[in-house]
Amino acid sequence: MSIIALVTMTAVFGFGEPGTSVLPLLRVGQGPRAAAMGEAYISLADDASAIYWNPAGLGQLADYHLALSHHQWFADIKDELFHTALPLGPGALGIGLVYSGEPGIEYWDNNNNSYGTFSTWNGIASLGYGARIASDWNLGFGLKGFYQSLHTMAGYGGALDLGFLGRPLPFLGFGVSARNLGAMYYGADWEMLPTEVGLGVHFRQSEFNTSLDAVYPFDNSINVRAGLEYAPLDALALRLGYRTGPADLTTLGFFSGLTAGLGIMLGNFGVDYCFIPYGKLGITHRVGIKLKVRRKGSGSLDIKVLDAEMRRPLWANLTFTGIRNFTSETDRAGKLKLKELLPGKLIIRTSSKGYIPRVDTMQILGDRKQYATITLTRLKHGSIWGVLYDAATKKPIGGTVSYQGPVYGEQTVDPDYGSFALKGLPTGSYVIEVIGPTDDYVPQSCTMKVEPDVVIEKEFYLVKRRQTIVLQGINFETGKADILTEFKSALDRAGRILLENPGIVVELAGHTDLREIHTSEFPSNWKLSEARAEAVRKYLIDNLGIVAERLIARGYADTQPITSNETEQGMAKNRRTEFRIIEQ
Repeated sequence: MSIIALVTMTAVFGFGEPGTSVLPLLRVGQGPRAAAMGEAYISLADDASAIYWNPAGLGQLADYHLALSHHQWFADIKDELFHTALPLGPGALGIGLVYSGEPGIEYWDNNNNSYGTFSTWNGIASLGYGARIASDWNLGFGLKGFYQSLHTMAGYGGALDLGFLGRPLPFLGFGVSARNLGAMYYGADWEMLPTEVGLGVHFRQSEFNTSLDAVYPFDNSINVRAGLEYAPLDALALRLGYRTGPADLTTLGFFSGLTAGLGIMLGNFGVDYCFIPYGKLGITHRVGIKLKVRRKGSGSLDIKVLDAEMRRPLWANLTFTGIRNFTSETDRAGKLKLKELLPGKLIIRTSSKGYIPRVDTMQILGDRKQYATITLTRLKHGSIWGVLYDAATKKPIGGTVSYQGPVYGEQTVDPDYGSFALKGLPTGSYVIEVIGPTDDYVPQSCTMKVEPDVVIEKEFYLVKRRQTIVLQGINFETGKADILTEFKSALDRAGRILLENPGIVVELAGHTDLREIHTSEFPSNWKLSEARAEAVRKYLIDNLGIVAERLIARGYADTQPITSNETEQGMAKNRRTEFRIIEQ
């Protein structure tokens, strides 16, 4: 092959800056499964290739793993890879070997005379260990040794890899890795390796695996990688990915970031394939075979799943992690038997439709038969009934009510009645959001706890934006600013509207009747009306906890009557305090 191809490949995996680090083979993702998923594998790392991606992933391997892979590059460049994981103590020991050869490179002197061809090769040997430090939390490290033959010179060196992996939820995992912390020596100088730090997150749902990584190479800018794996059958997996590095997409083109492949698993034996385009350089292929041998023990566990109240058998789905990692289900009698178990912790996640899931941890002794009865509690339900009102008119209005909690959904409210009923909700806390029929209304939200067999009632008073309205009138005795007992419930209702609409500011407007007052406490109707407004303000602050800055007290004396002052009844109505929304 021409040396141009080798230089081009080196530039490609130098990520646009050839020469900033040596041994670009370290940038090449190992294993066809990870490569097909866009090399987004830091948080997944659940096979023997974890020694390359994140050595902490070795800690989650309870069985023996063996993988052989072949990478076919351009112009007859080849990589051969070997990975194995051996369970040992609380984790697993990983071993990796990589050989990469570039044959038939043409050699020319300064006078453009041909001297035939030569070959170069690279070798990497890795040894790592990952262990579980707590339930679903793993740490790992790896050591690497390198040798590179470059025709007229050779280099050797070593590096350290570090990793962390956690799975706080059955469907969620995240990982952190630091790779290639070391250097290469070439006769006279030590050269920098392509050191990088990566962060990944992984989502698992039913037959889907989704992963996303962000990798920062110390010699260049960050790159992002994403992958999707879809397994419609136990024996088949389809994979697709995209990455912005380490290949230089500026040189190779946008479509060179695509990756794709598939995997076939027959029992404990599997085959993986991946193809990746590299622009004008062509398409590369990666193929591998893998074997998983279950680590056997002499212990067994008989599991029975029952309804907690009726004590009848249940069909249930069970996910196991710890000394065994797999998913299974009970038979019609609610039973499942595990055999050949090793000593250690076994975490059991049990779920069944209509029941509350649970998680149990068992200490498996590994030398005897053990039993476990798992009881599941049926999901209980409650309901929420409510009405939407216009806060100004007190008339029902339409709108939308949405709820988010153990379940979520949305209901449209009939404008003629304003009522809604959320029936059959599983017990738990829900966030309820209410939106009015038009954008003029300020949305409301609250948190409600649904209890078994209980109907919760709730009224929502929605206020409009940028509109001044009277919320409630409060009357006073002649010449006094004391709040009468019969009007405290009205103040409480008005205060509730303020609590449910925390974004509004309210004016408390005090009023008197036409009769002038001249006392030592209230020398004028203006002072009396201000005192009445201030009395209401103090009540709302002291009794309902309304923020003081949201309440503005003003007195208007007898300048704004709402009825005639010619009768006692009319004057009583004019002795009042009004609530007006003046700001959102």
